[in-house]
Amino acid sequence: MQSSLDPRSITVMTALMAAVLGAVLLGVRRNYPAGIRGLLPWALAPMACAAAAGVYAMQGLAPDFVVAQTGNALLLTGCGLFYFGTQRFHGRRVTWRFWGAIGLASLAVLTWFLIHPDYRVRLVVFTATMSACVFAHARLLAREGRGFAARLVLVTLLLQAAVLVLRGLAAFWVDGAASSRFAMTTVQTVYIASYCFSVLLLSVGVLLMASERVREEFELLATRDALTGALTRRAVLQAGEDEFGRWLRYGQPLSLLLLDLDHFKQINDRHGHLTGDRVLAASVATMREELRVNDRLGRYGGEEFVILLPSTAADAARASAERIRAALAAHEPAPGVPPCSASIGVAWSQPGDTGLDALLARADEALYRAKAQGRNRVE
Repeated sequence: MQSSLDPRSITVMTALMAAVLGAVLLGVRRNYPAGIRGLLPWALAPMACAAAAGVYAMQGLAPDFVVAQTGNALLLTGCGLFYFGTQRFHGRRVTWRFWGAIGLASLAVLTWFLIHPDYRVRLVVFTATMSACVFAHARLLAREGRGFAARLVLVTLLLQAAVLVLRGLAAFWVDGAASSRFAMTTVQTVYIASYCFSVLLLSVGVLLMASERVREEFELLATRDALTGALTRRAVLQAGEDEFGRWLRYGQPLSLLLLDLDHFKQINDRHGHLTGDRVLAASVATMREELRVNDRLGRYGGEEFVILLPSTAADAARASAERIRAALAAHEPAPGVPPCSASIGVAWSQPGDTGLDALLARADEALYRAKAQGRNRVE
């Protein structure tokens, strides 16, 4: 069946748009934090696909062998670069040697069937190689990806793989041994248009993935204490208000610990503020080991910390506080760092409480008693 759309024109127009998107990715990567990896291969991927389209468009103007193999190599490279960028983005080992070997093997087979021409076999080999890489990419995103952008890329990859597989399966039904890449058939036009559009969607999707990661990092910076990694005062109090509201609605118990490192000012005065910072960081790391997944640890100010214990009644809160106190007292500091114990005040939600401030006030009173009675204790 003949198509009224020109596959060559579709390819050229898409190549121009892909090249622009690649240039945008290449430009914005300089403004992204260094911790966001994978942007360079992502930027080069649509450029490689655009270059492949440009080479394919030269069919009839340059030797068929050169056009076919150069275009195939560039398109395989673009597919691999999208995948390698995602591997780097998620901190996975880049498997370029493995996929490079598969790509070279595929090109070797394609070379044979260019010397002994059979377009159908070349199409099957090429789509099989591409779909294998695309499926591997989709599998990685299904395991590691999260958020709208990752879902967009995953769906695009699955659709791209489906188009490749269906085109390969249809080769021996709709093509002949001497068929052309730009044959004016409906099947070939749909195949080229679908693949070109998917490259554009992938380029947009990976840019959105990078943008979402930047937002996550800024949110993390806004809610985490730079020295200790604990929640900031504002973030932990907001979490406390949320938990208090949950207690009001559902009646689940809520407990709160107010913890102060003993004689911390003396540590700063005798050993210096850098040593004091090391004590703070080590203390937070020790406390974290004693907390559950849903517990929240925040720096309330200086050497004072708040620990939220959702769904925790009074007895369990006392036990948790005692475990934390004992862990801090037993912690063996690094050489040159003094040991440090802690005093802890415990409070829990009670009928008549109207806000988190009520728990904080009772915990503060309990902490004062712990300090007055000798420190390194729970009250």
